[in-house]
Amino acid sequence: SSGINAEYGGKKSDWVYEVGCPPLSQSQTTESMWESSTTPKAYRQDSKTHFAWRIQPLPWPMSNYKVTVENNTIIIKTENKKYYKKLKIEDMDRYNFPLIAKHVNCAHANSTLMISYEKPPPVLQLERAIYSELCKVKPIQDGDMDSCKQQ
Repeated sequence: SSGINAEYGGKKSDWVYEVGCPPLSQSQTTESMWESSTTPKAYRQDSKTHFAWRIQPLPWPMSNYKVTVENNTIIIKTENKKYYKKLKIEDMDRYNFPLIAKHVNCAHANSTLMISYEKPPPVLQLERAIYSELCKVKPIQDGDMDSCKQQ
């Protein structure tokens, strides 16, 4: 998918997926080529209390991974130098909250590296406020178009 992205001065560019997994992309050169399924892919799956990523397939044991925080970015490196990834938490950047290394947790199972970052209390409060507001919205029933009249 591509579209207009303000980050690139309103020019057409690839979408930035903050949460979830983008669809497998087809090669730009030929219609018969696809991304390799063995290339590690990182996708974000947040929980109520943590920002979380799953990166797979990463077959090496947990002892091979080094996870650090540098310049408000989570950096994942492998000892065997076969994988390197930077993870940004746009939610934290929006509110100028610094990332603190002690809030990063890692686990590895079934060729999947799981990285999580504990959400700070201000983010949790903001998410609760947003959820509270969304709960106040009255859902539209099927075919109930009177409540959607244009002005």
